[in-house]
Amino acid sequence: MTIKAREPLAEIGYYMVGISKLPGFEQPIKLSSNESALGMSPDALTAAQQAMGQGHLYPEVDTETLAEVLGERYHLDPQRMAFGPGSDELLGRIVNTFSGPGDELIHSKNAYMQFPIYAKLAGATPVAAPDLDFHYDVDSILERANPRTRIVLIANPDNPSGTCLSGSEVRRLHAGLAPETLLIVDAAYEEFADIEDYESGTRLVHEFDNVIVTRTFSKVYGLAGLRLGWCYGPLQAIDTLVKIGPSFPVNTAAYAAGIAAVRDTAHVDRALVHNRKWIAGFTRGLTEMGLKVYPSQTNFMLVEFSQTPGKTASEANDWLNRHGVIPRQFAPDDFSNKLRFTVGDDAGMQKTMEVLEAFMRQ
Repeated sequence: MTIKAREPLAEIGYYMVGISKLPGFEQPIKLSSNESALGMSPDALTAAQQAMGQGHLYPEVDTETLAEVLGERYHLDPQRMAFGPGSDELLGRIVNTFSGPGDELIHSKNAYMQFPIYAKLAGATPVAAPDLDFHYDVDSILERANPRTRIVLIANPDNPSGTCLSGSEVRRLHAGLAPETLLIVDAAYEEFADIEDYESGTRLVHEFDNVIVTRTFSKVYGLAGLRLGWCYGPLQAIDTLVKIGPSFPVNTAAYAAGIAAVRDTAHVDRALVHNRKWIAGFTRGLTEMGLKVYPSQTNFMLVEFSQTPGKTASEANDWLNRHGVIPRQFAPDDFSNKLRFTVGDDAGMQKTMEVLEAFMRQ
């Protein structure tokens, strides 16, 4: 081969997305990807379909209306927003903008598995901080901060653990960083956070000029397939991110659907009620089976099988697959005894519990 990728990039493995098909099942119960059980708002679907009539035209570069709708919904400044085709693209753009060769990016060891890839793509060095049983350890992160640290990247609430840092802990983390170190808070699951001491990272943006928060329409708004994300940060940083972003950061259908989705607060409320119901019910049911379920502030649950002798996550996954259920497996060793389950519809969640109960009894 005459051309070669930079060495750190050549060594990157594939990010393993959740599977969606099972042999012998036309419509398996897919709990492997963190999608909305209720789908997108009917208003958003109608808006996207109507917008496709203009699909032959380039989309509007000006995302002002979407920013204004978000600003009104979350009490934020529309001028501090940048958009992109999913928060993944925005996270990569931000890391590339504010770090490079010789710099370090600190992330929690078992956090979102794309985080170290963003660092390597920018030419920076990813530094993994140990966690506390899949909970972020602020002290561990701060112990690794040094003059080369340009970015600390956290997901709050976290994926794939579902755990959450309190507002006071996020503030303690920020206070321990140098002013020239950027704190990025990936808040894809913020709408699901249901603890009293959770604080949106966007509040820190109003107080400090070294915080950027990323958000998405893929989760509670159910627009995963349309790829729409946004970030909130200091005006100067946002100006730069807009300048270097895609020529057309949001496609026509996603733009129209996003506006309608934010406005349909009743649909969001239904999604949150459904999610809380099954986070509580599934956690209670699996705990009674003798399984460990990590406390979740998201739309999924991480389940550990090591507390039950003779019952492994791999065996459970095979059993579930044979009965038409697809949970999420992860390759890293720390996840070898764990499976993740996204909240699905009522019938799917009930059947999954029944299949797991049969597995635990066999």
